[in-house]
Amino acid sequence: MSWTLLRGTLHQRRASIFWFCIGLVLYSWLMTWFYPKIGGGRYAEMIQSLPPEVLVIFGGTEVPFASLGGYFQTEYLGLMWMIIVAAAVVLFAGRAFSGEVGAGTMELLLAQPISRLQLALTRVAAFVGYTVVLSAASFVPIQAFGPAYGIELGAKTFWTLFAFGTLFMLAVGGLAMLLSAVFRDSGRPSGIAAGLLVVFWIADLVSSVSKAARFFDPINLVSYWQPGKIINGESISPRAWWIYGLVGALSLAAAVVLFRRRDVA
Repeated sequence: MSWTLLRGTLHQRRASIFWFCIGLVLYSWLMTWFYPKIGGGRYAEMIQSLPPEVLVIFGGTEVPFASLGGYFQTEYLGLMWMIIVAAAVVLFAGRAFSGEVGAGTMELLLAQPISRLQLALTRVAAFVGYTVVLSAASFVPIQAFGPAYGIELGAKTFWTLFAFGTLFMLAVGGLAMLLSAVFRDSGRPSGIAAGLLVVFWIADLVSSVSKAARFFDPINLVSYWQPGKIINGESISPRAWWIYGLVGALSLAAAVVLFRRRDVA
């Protein structure tokens, strides 16, 4: 790994890193501040008045919506959070290799005293660091500001949520980075990865009424994302941890292998 290239990569992406993180910090603080304003019976009444289809879209069906976990999964960590972090990691990872190849600067970069393996590992390290920063921006404000608004997650809950969120982003971004090691066009990896997530989300949405949609259940990254369970003190299925971990690790490893063998001219 090259520390110089790592610093250069992070410096090059500093604007997107800054704005995505600021947005997540403000969003998480806002939802934390808003909870006592509509908590308890009023929030339960409001949720119960919504059509079941709307609740499924924003938070799934596996968490009681009137609970603390249900509130955060519906208002923050469900669909909206997935859209924000998916956009962040897909854009970052999708340009990891194809961005340089498409711009014609990869050959110039490899002309420096750095091997393909070092370059690939450095880009992977930069991406992993980015996911950790995004997780911190997503969950630290809840832990830091929560007690002031009557929200206590506990250390175990916080770190479990932090780890699970990081693995989710590694899985999503890992797919984008794998595609980035295959294609030359910097927009195609991001587009394909985003499209795949949309397919997963639609499949999760209609899986309760369509057997065809259940085809994706074993590998559906969206359906495994249930942060409300963690906040409510429930355990997440071991399969979810394994799926996120394996998809992330294997896709990032495959990206390194494919980049070492591809033509960058």
